[in-house]
Amino acid sequence: MSSESANLAALERFFEKLALLPKPEPPTPNLFSVAGPGQHENRLSDLMAFFMGGHPGAPRWLAKALLHALVRKGHFDDEHLQQVDWEAVTTEREAGSWSAESASTKRLDLVVSGNDFVVGIEHKVWASAEHNPFDAYDSLLNSYAVKAYRCVLCPDDSKESVWAPAKKAGWPTLSYSELLASAYALFGQDVAPADQTKWQIFYQELLQHLTSIAQPTEEKIMTKEELEFSLKHFHDLYEASARLEQFEQELRAEGKSHIAAALQIDIGNISTNKKPENWHQTRVWRFFPRSWSEQHGGATQVCLIFYPSSESEGNESIGFELRAYVESQENHDPCLKDLERAFLKAVPTSKQPDSTWYRDGSDNDTWYENRGRWLALSAWPAEYTKAGAMKALGDLAAWVDEHAFQAAMLPTEQA
Repeated sequence: MSSESANLAALERFFEKLALLPKPEPPTPNLFSVAGPGQHENRLSDLMAFFMGGHPGAPRWLAKALLHALVRKGHFDDEHLQQVDWEAVTTEREAGSWSAESASTKRLDLVVSGNDFVVGIEHKVWASAEHNPFDAYDSLLNSYAVKAYRCVLCPDDSKESVWAPAKKAGWPTLSYSELLASAYALFGQDVAPADQTKWQIFYQELLQHLTSIAQPTEEKIMTKEELEFSLKHFHDLYEASARLEQFEQELRAEGKSHIAAALQIDIGNISTNKKPENWHQTRVWRFFPRSWSEQHGGATQVCLIFYPSSESEGNESIGFELRAYVESQENHDPCLKDLERAFLKAVPTSKQPDSTWYRDGSDNDTWYENRGRWLALSAWPAEYTKAGAMKALGDLAAWVDEHAFQAAMLPTEQA
């Protein structure tokens, strides 16, 4: 057996092992991550306010967690905390204070108040704090005529544009993780023993949602088994990635060859990117015949789209889609409408013996992009293999050339 054959055999055995790797369990969906506020700052603040006593009958669990977190950081007096009447704690959203300097009302995200204290909270998810009127916030808190505390609540990896202005204004920052540590520490004491209501479930969902966005840069993307497998078989993974790159370059070269033959031009007159593009879970090669751009001055192109598929008609595990983008210099050019009608009329909606490509026959066969300046034409190779896709790619390029460029150069009565 040659060295190359031995390497390929070893890779095949590696892929067999890879197929045996257990599939990771899908993550448990979170109500507020899937259908709730996401990372929307105002809606997330609304939820936080509710669990800080923001509505009559609402629990105050998050307000208590916040005060405990501030105590841990030395920004709330511990003795004061012990004297808090939690039944008297309320939270206001978007509390306003008139600013004479700007002649407008400045609003603070959350204001938690009790019998003898007030806490102002400026909530930052991703926005900057560089333009926040902290002086106006201080005036608002001082108007309560009780002991005032303050903080900027933000995810753990907030940028300098959040903590630097806050520090300059004398407002301490409190991270989500610091708040969550207090919330979970108090969970068994305050939340779990309470009478069972829907609020325990929603509160737990909120805490899990905050956890998911507390440190997004540190989220794991592999299971322990996947990581161990990758470390053990790194050489095979590296070899496989090199083979994949080589395969993609082969598709690029073969695609250029078929298009050049179909248009009867030199391969050097077709340009592409150096690497295929990523479109969600697919890879794409774009091909730009030079004559097309010289005629229209645009980016008219044909595309070879490929992706993992088990539907191949050969001994392959790859699928293909063909696409053309025809560009006009005008928005909603009537010529594009004519081309679209010609495409829908000429291209069969099912596999035919005399055609290497066909279309679905659905509303997804054609569409417009870039404010009506790009017409997209989608088709499928009649033979669902690499060889079939290459033949169809060349035929699609020839069709576009004939109908978008050759016909355009004929006198009107001949076209």
